[in-house]
Amino acid sequence: MKNVRIWFEKKGAARYISHLDLTRCMSRALKLSGLPVWYTEGFNPRIYMTYAMPLSLGVQGDRECMDIRLLEDRDFSEIVSALNERLPVDIRILSAAEPVKKFEEIAYADYEVLLETEQAEKLKRLLRDLLSKEQILVMKHGKKGDKEIDIKPYFAGADIRKIDDTCLCISFRLPCSVSGSVNPSLLLDALQREEGEEPNAKIVRKRLLTGDFSEIQ
Repeated sequence: MKNVRIWFEKKGAARYISHLDLTRCMSRALKLSGLPVWYTEGFNPRIYMTYAMPLSLGVQGDRECMDIRLLEDRDFSEIVSALNERLPVDIRILSAAEPVKKFEEIAYADYEVLLETEQAEKLKRLLRDLLSKEQILVMKHGKKGDKEIDIKPYFAGADIRKIDDTCLCISFRLPCSVSGSVNPSLLLDALQREEGEEPNAKIVRKRLLTGDFSEIQ
């Protein structure tokens, strides 16, 4: 049995499909590919697939990963081409390789948020004013109920740059692990709450990182 880590991107309209639908899509592609995939055992066998850190709905993933198992060796390039032939255009396999690190080692993620606005310079100033505050309080929704939290420590190092007169890009690194994650949309919630601004936003997860800030392999 061979463990294989598959790297893929989830963009465009695919941003708006749930993780469950993504799993169904990948399962269908694996079935149609003819690859010798390993199925779980028991009363309801299914193709073995495990994902690193599922994306939130609406978030683009530039370099996501999942693990599968094959019963026979296959060339990694063959795996990539076999799956891409059977996946929708907005979900693309980038590469395949043997896993190096465990998903449990993931601790952070790098994000970019693209903001569309009619006044990029004004929005940039408002964002800097927001991030300069001693506290940035937002309401976080969880399984145990809602609670107000201070997100200032998570976004204090955000980089804001102007793309053109109608677009800003914010880059930051957030905790992202099985023990807990910070949703990048909390910054947008704070911008609306504190500054009354609600620009059209696209959130992109660029990469997943381990505790020493190296990219997961």
